[in-house]
Amino acid sequence: MKKVLILYGKKGVKRPPFENDSYRISYEILYALCEKRGIKMFRAPYQEYDHKKKYFKRAWFFDAKHKRWSITKNVIPHLIFDKTAANSQADCEKESIGKDYLFFNALEFSQLVRNKLAISLLFSKWSKKSWLIENKRDLKKILLKITTGKLVIKPLRGGGGKNVQVLEKKDALKNARLKGTYLIQDYIDSSAGISGISKSMHDLRLVMINDKIIYSFVREPKAGCFLANCSQGGTLKIVPLKDIPRSVYPIISHATKMFNTFSPRFYSIDLMFDKTKRPWVVELNAMPGLNICAKEEKPYILRLYKELAKVFKAKAELC
Repeated sequence: MKKVLILYGKKGVKRPPFENDSYRISYEILYALCEKRGIKMFRAPYQEYDHKKKYFKRAWFFDAKHKRWSITKNVIPHLIFDKTAANSQADCEKESIGKDYLFFNALEFSQLVRNKLAISLLFSKWSKKSWLIENKRDLKKILLKITTGKLVIKPLRGGGGKNVQVLEKKDALKNARLKGTYLIQDYIDSSAGISGISKSMHDLRLVMINDKIIYSFVREPKAGCFLANCSQGGTLKIVPLKDIPRSVYPIISHATKMFNTFSPRFYSIDLMFDKTKRPWVVELNAMPGLNICAKEEKPYILRLYKELAKVFKAKAELC
């Protein structure tokens, strides 16, 4: 049986995984599905890696028969599935582990996709112009170039809507919170929705493996919020593949061209549509969520799990 280890960055394995029941149940389904396909799944933080002995000292696995999580020792996986957060310490650790083990996604792909400036340049035809700022002095200069009443300030790396600020341009100098390097862009007014899909502010996510859309959904923010992420309280609705606007497909073709050297690749594309129905790339994510956020999402997540299991098996057999 092939072994695949999900790598994360939260230190320690003393507590059973997942304080959130939705995450726990989702991963139990994934692990059980993979085991039926000849893949034994584990999960461990990178802090458990022994760089001298080249194994993970401790790792969690799900015992589907007894429906419980247990710890095992000295795990030598065939493949590592990267689910770590974006930070310099994790990147350094993964680079070291990557000398001994095969990663999915490729580390280079994850680093590229996580860099919002790089993505805005690679997808310049569908991205709002971006500027880098580090302090209020930089912000003051760039405000002269902002053409919308609101603006968006994002961390250079990261996802899930974390630390994204949507501010009124006139109040930005007073209200902006800057600690590190940020991206600043014009605001995309998505309040007109997407024809036949959404009638309000939204983002449309395409979950991809290579050039194939596995499934798609639209998220809408809660009242008074500009961020549609489920983690920020947004709601989710599945979009049948046949209903995805045709204007999106040139973006997918461009992504295939840009990323073709990285195969296989698992990622998502987040889009917004303005009042003219033009799609804009908001961000890409090299680690789309695997948890079931809504009941209607379950059959589509199961489809994703099956596709991932195929990738795990194929990549692990290369070792």
